[in-house]
Amino acid sequence: MKSNAQRRPPLEAARPAYRNLNGWALAKLLEHHVVRECEHHGHVLDRADPAACSRAREAAWSDPFPCATPDECLGAIDDVMGGIGDTCPEC
Repeated sequence: MKSNAQRRPPLEAARPAYRNLNGWALAKLLEHHVVRECEHHGHVLDRADPAACSRAREAAWSDPFPCATPDECLGAIDDVMGGIGDTCPEC
């Protein structure tokens, strides 16, 4: 009988990194250091860095989520940012 290591599908068959537009937008915000995670609780917090926000918006415009327009991507970034505060609710 084969071990579990031998039964794993190849890396190409793995799920896409982002399943929806909001997940993609949050990843862009994290990638460009617009937001950060609370070290203790994992909540996403706004870093209040306008330059980083501009970089994330430029990256979203130039490399949009598959099957979405650049305008939809910018809207998703705005939607995600609208739900993020600058303090952790549990701290």
